[in-house]
Formats: sequence, C-alpha cells, structure tokens
Amino acid sequence: MKLTAFLLNALLLANSGGLAQTPQLIDKAFLASLRTEASRKHPATSAANLRLAAAGGDVRSVHLWDDPMVGLAFEAGDQETRESDGDIHAGFEQDLPKPGLFAAKLTKAEALKRAENEKSRSTSLEIGAEAARAAIELALADESIQLQATQVQWLITMAANARQMAINPNANAIDALRLESELAREKQILQAARLTRESLAQTLNLRLGRPLESQWPILQLSNAPLPVPIAGAEIARIPRANPKVRSLRELAAAAHADTRITDRNSLPQISLAVESAQYSGGKFSNAIVGFKMSLPAFNRTSYNAQIAASQLREQAAAKDTDAANIEITTAVLAVVAQAKNAHAQAQAYSGEVYERAYQATHAVEGSWINLKSTLTDLLTSNRELLSIRLAQRRFVALQYVAIEDLNLLVPPIH
Repeated sequence: MKLTAFLLNALLLANSGGLAQTPQLIDKAFLASLRTEASRKHPATSAANLRLAAAGGDVRSVHLWDDPMVGLAFEAGDQETRESDGDIHAGFEQDLPKPGLFAAKLTKAEALKRAENEKSRSTSLEIGAEAARAAIELALADESIQLQATQVQWLITMAANARQMAINPNANAIDALRLESELAREKQILQAARLTRESLAQTLNLRLGRPLESQWPILQLSNAPLPVPIAGAEIARIPRANPKVRSLRELAAAAHADTRITDRNSLPQISLAVESAQYSGGKFSNAIVGFKMSLPAFNRTSYNAQIAASQLREQAAAKDTDAANIEITTAVLAVVAQAKNAHAQAQAYSGEVYERAYQATHAVEGSWINLKSTLTDLLTSNRELLSIRLAQRRFVALQYVAIEDLNLLVPPIH
C-alpha cells in the first residue's frame, strides 16, 4: 500500500488536536511582523529607549557659557569715606569659554548618544530574534506533529491489514498484536508532541506580550531549503551594520573627544570681572573692569598625566572596536557554515536519501503483505523513513535559525 494514501487522514488527525486548518507559512514578512511586535512590547525595549532619551538630554545639556557670578556688598565707615569711595559695591564675574572646549563636549555627548542608539537597536534586534526563533521552533513542532500523525495513521492501516492477514493459516497472528502495541506507543508520542506544542505556543505568546492562552494557527516552514548566504558579502557589511561594532566605534569617537576635553581644560581660565561702587545717597563713585586668569602651570604635571590617560583610553577604545570586528567576523563565518551545512543536509534528506528510503519502505510493505518479509523489517524500514522526514524538517528549521542568527550579527540596513 502506498504511504501517500495516508497523508490526508494524517493531517486531519493532527488538526484534531485543536490546531487551525490553514497553515501559516514562516516567511520573511511573517517573521518581520513578529520581530516588530516583540520589540515594541518588551520592557527591555522601553528601558533602552529611555536611556536613549536620557542621552539626548545629555546633548542638550552641553552649554557654552558657565553661570556668571554676581555680588553685592555694603561698606560701613565715616560719611566722608563713604561719599568718596561709595558704600554700595556691586560685582559681576563671568568665566570666558575655553577655545574648543564646548565643541569637544558636544562631540562627546553626540557620540555617546549615537552609541546608546546602537545599544537600543541591538536590544530590539535581540528581542525580535528570540520571538522569531520561538516561532520557528513552534513551526517545527507543528510539522513534527503532522509527520507523527501520518505515522499513527499508517500503523492503524497496517494493524487492519494484519488482522485480515491473520485469517491466512500461513500468516503470523502475533503481527497484529505487535502493531497494536506499536500504535499505542506512537499515539503516546503524538500526544506528548501536542503538549510540547502548547508549551512552545505559550513561550511565543510570552515573547510577543500576548496572553499565554492565545491560539496559533499551524505554522509551516518552507518546503525547500532557504538560499545560502555568502560569507564574504556578510563580513563586508559588519562595520556599517553590526550594532556592537557601530556602538564601539562611537565610544572610540567619544574617547577621542574626551582627550580633546582634557587638553582644553589644561588651558588658563580667563574671567571677565566688573565691579562698581556707589554712595547710598545717590552719588556714583567708581567702576572697575578687569580680567582674571588661572595659572595651570602649577598643575602642569597633573594635566599632562590626565591627557596621557585619556589618550590611552582612546587607543584602547579603538582596539576594542577592532577586537569586536574580529569577534563578529568569526561568528558570521560560523553561522554561515551552519546555514550551508543545514541547507546541504536538508537538500540531501529531501532528495536521493528520502527517495531511496521511500522506495525501500514501499517494497518492504508490499513484501510483508505478501508474507515475504517480517513485521520487524516493515517497522524498521518505516521508522527509518519517518526519521529521514523529521531530519529534513529539522535541517530546514536549523537553517532558519542560522539565518536568524546571521541577521542578528549583520542586520539589514533599511
């Protein structure tokens, strides 16, 4: 009997577990919608956005002018002195901006904001990838359930055949009992798979911020393996696409600006001072305009040490960026290799390997019906075929996951 004769009944048996009738294909658009939903609702995304908003506030807080100082004093003395020198003194003092200091502070704050933006993007990507992986795992569970249901339906048919064959005196009456036992075992496996499916659906709902009991349709992976990514092209995109590398590059820019800030702070601080005196009886006495200047030479050694330390941190930040680039490149190579291997295995298990196993199982089934093969041969052959079909779907799922991991390392730039 041909194995394809049981496919429709098997699908109906799988759907009887409460699954929807129309499968939902796991494609780019569907996964993109899940990523967007997950990142939009997750509290970690909200926290990252708040940190980004705070970084924006840091940029706006950078100011060119420091707060001015004002003073007011009253002098006591004899009237002649007070009329001559004034007895009400008012003062104003303003530090003048050090050349280049404001620009360096603004550059640093903007670089830190861009770094925070990349961290926020990385958080959203990771949350979206977790949801996508959960959906892929749920789709694999659905396909495993369908294949297991096919196995159960096949055993039901074989058990019926065994009962009919038992009428023949030359037949083995034990086969019917063995098939019934095998059928009971496979039904338990099918039930366990359905329970696992419920748990996976709840996990996906949790990732998406939905009620845990929200229902999902049958999810279906692509029948054929996905296109294989090209390692060289993906590696070339790392500097402009990977959030970690981009964030570290901005931190290196902030470290460079910090070195400039330290250098500018070592300049003399010049202040403008204005002071006036007036007699309380209404007579203006005098006014003084002057400048003050700090003498950084007294702490030159300290300033030089600060500049040297800032330069070392700047160099370290640049090396961190290079190290991250190597780390991400290594990960991309590994993920691309996983995707290629899964693609090759999925193709093999859906092509020649499957065809030979199918033909062998079909031949053994006919031979068993004609009392030329044992039930053990039949069950062994059928289990091997089921194993091949399950392995093919697992390899397709593994390629989905590998590409999802690749998208996390080298996200598409919109």
